[in-house]
Amino acid sequence: MDAPTSVLVSESLLEIDHFFVCLSASLQPKTLADLGLVCAPQPVHHPRQGTTSNLIFFENIYLELIWIEDESAAEIYAMQSGIDFLARSHWQQTKASPFGIALRQKNEVHQQHQLPDQSETFINFAAENLSAQAEPLCFVISDAISLTRLLDRTSSFHQQLLRHPIGIQQLTEAKIAIDSLKSLSEPVSLLQRENIASIDRGTPLLELTFDRRIQGRTLDLRWLKIPLVLHY
Repeated sequence: MDAPTSVLVSESLLEIDHFFVCLSASLQPKTLADLGLVCAPQPVHHPRQGTTSNLIFFENIYLELIWIEDESAAEIYAMQSGIDFLARSHWQQTKASPFGIALRQKNEVHQQHQLPDQSETFINFAAENLSAQAEPLCFVISDAISLTRLLDRTSSFHQQLLRHPIGIQQLTEAKIAIDSLKSLSEPVSLLQRENIASIDRGTPLLELTFDRRIQGRTLDLRWLKIPLVLHY
């Protein structure tokens, strides 16, 4: 997220690339493994942001669970970029949304409707959403840094990252609760209008449904102070 801020592209041919969830404390991969989720073996460090994260990959999206490692760096980054990971990590006190949603172009329309500089690493933010801390951060990423580039499906190692013991594979529905009664910014309204994700009002919560909930099961991570529920 070190790219310059610009206007979010109003492109209706978008889909979810990944979500991030800001945590109040670090999370060990073993905790996730005990729940039947496989995460990447090495955490991702973002020194400029003052954050570290664990990645959990699925067939069509990935989840990034972020926590603060360096509060001073996070504060400086917030002043420079407008992205306040510290406030989002302490969402219960600050009323900020702990979530972020990265969008990418759908594969089938990628060639016909390319965003500018698709060979380059870029992230597009919208100013009105960037300033709305109670909303999930919503942004568009280039193909160069999307899930389709991160995952090599011919790699046995990457295939192992997709084999979760609880047997979940593809995201089929997403619902996000926002702790605010204010009108939604255009980028977040776009999510609902284009059926990318549904928006509720209430205590911040990200509910993800996988495989059309074929197993009829639910994994609720709120007991770990993670505002995330997986239905599968």
